[in-house]
Amino acid sequence: MGRPAFAASKSAEPVEFTLSDQNARVHVVRYPRGKVSFLVLSDRAGASQIEGWIAPVYARYDQRVEIAGIADLPNILPMFHALFRREFKKRLTYPVMLDWSGDVAKAFGYQKGQAQVFVIGTSGEIALKQSGPAYAAGLADVYRAIDQLQSRR
Repeated sequence: MGRPAFAASKSAEPVEFTLSDQNARVHVVRYPRGKVSFLVLSDRAGASQIEGWIAPVYARYDQRVEIAGIADLPNILPMFHALFRREFKKRLTYPVMLDWSGDVAKAFGYQKGQAQVFVIGTSGEIALKQSGPAYAAGLADVYRAIDQLQSRR
């Protein structure tokens, strides 16, 4: 019962951005990069789906892949940003980039209400996009895309 993977056009421009995380650390994403990236993008509704993707990818690749998360938060009023940062700090031990404007999510074509994961090559090309909860065939597609990108390096 797998869903088809979406392979982005190779001619698409890389999505480059700068966001801060819950600890106010600035993350600059520019290409080329030294490693293949596994990016997880979600809003609150899709947050429960994140761990099913990240845990197996981290277990399989550990430090050989850059794993990053982005929270899509465009509806949070600026006066509440500090409160949300504190909540993220309390609940998470790893950094999550906070997309207050929603511009980065929009650049990736994020579909609200679900987690979306992207396998991104070192030059910024999106090799694979999956949406929703993790499933066996989807994870196999992620592994295959990462392995293929790593074999080209």
